[in-house]
Amino acid sequence: MKVNIINPKTCYLCGSSENLTKDHIPPKNLFTQPLPGNLITVDCCKDCNQKHALDDEAFRVFTSSVINRSKAGEWIWNHKVMNSSFVRSPKLKENVKNSLVPLRDSNTGILYHGITLHESRVKPYLIKITKGLIRHFHPEADYSKSQFRVIMINPTQEIIDKTLVKFVYDERGDGIFRFWRAFYTTGQAESVWVYVFYDGLMFILTSPQPFLD
Repeated sequence: MKVNIINPKTCYLCGSSENLTKDHIPPKNLFTQPLPGNLITVDCCKDCNQKHALDDEAFRVFTSSVINRSKAGEWIWNHKVMNSSFVRSPKLKENVKNSLVPLRDSNTGILYHGITLHESRVKPYLIKITKGLIRHFHPEADYSKSQFRVIMINPTQEIIDKTLVKFVYDERGDGIFRFWRAFYTTGQAESVWVYVFYDGLMFILTSPQPFLD
């Protein structure tokens, strides 16, 4: 799929111009109420929008479960995961229980059990967000052939202060979704995206392939 600049009203995932809806980037299920007024939406066909619903819920469980989550993440865990998702879907609760692994907090040394989510679900979710943000901020970009590398790291203030100072910073919600972006358009075009969810999980996505006309 190549973005049609003359007629940009196409699904950002498959390029279809039929049955278009609006998809929130990132999914609005990550946010507390009331929803922020500046949520990002992009055009998305109904089929693409619906088929990612289970991954959206799984990722919310994963990110809101981390021990060093923000207050917003704690609220989501208590009100939307424990008292809603798990009640509505015992199967999801059982899958989460089976995914638990022993982890040690790097700051306190406390041993706890953490929820894991397989890379086969995390990576497509993050790439989906990245494509949505590219469509929103850089509608001239053709990312149809871009290959995204995904790295998960522990978010620290040192990384933010020393590494991300030259990136463009943005956020949606208080302690919910923070992100940085950098586009390089000289020589071989490249983009770098950094996401922090609930102040507890940080991911870096890079795309080394050219995608700007």
